[in-house]
Amino acid sequence: KGTDKSINFKLLMKAFENPPSLIIDCANCADPHTLFGYVSEEQLDSVYVMNAEAIYRFRDTLLEVPYWARRLGVNGIFITTMGALFSYDNEDENHNVIEHCWEIMKRISEEHAVFVAVDQRYFLFAEAFADTKIF
Repeated sequence: KGTDKSINFKLLMKAFENPPSLIIDCANCADPHTLFGYVSEEQLDSVYVMNAEAIYRFRDTLLEVPYWARRLGVNGIFITTMGALFSYDNEDENHNVIEHCWEIMKRISEEHAVFVAVDQRYFLFAEAFADTKIF
C-alpha cells in the first residue's frame, strides 16, 4: 500500500523481477518504456499488460484473467491501483462493482499469485479480501 505513484512502481518492478507476469493496468502506468534503465529488454519479452481503464472493463478483464494466466503460464498477476478507474459517479454502484472485483481476485488467487497495489481508498477491501498483507 502507498501512494499511487510509489506503490505502482514497486508493483511493476516486482512483475518484471518475477516473469512471466501479467499486469492488469488500472492506473494507466504500465508503459514499459518508463522502466528503461530499471529493466532489461529481455525482461520485456515475458511481461504482459492488459488495460482496464473503466470500472466495468476492470471487472470484465478480471473474468478473463484465469484463461490468460493459464495460457501464458504466468508466475503472478499484478494489479495496479484502482483509484483512476472511470466510473459514473454512483458511489453505491461503484462500491458493489469494486467489491465484486475483489471477490473475483480472491477466486483467482486460489490458482495464481495475485499482487494488488492498494491506495488509501481501497484499504478496507484489501483488509477484507487479501490473504497476505505486505506493507
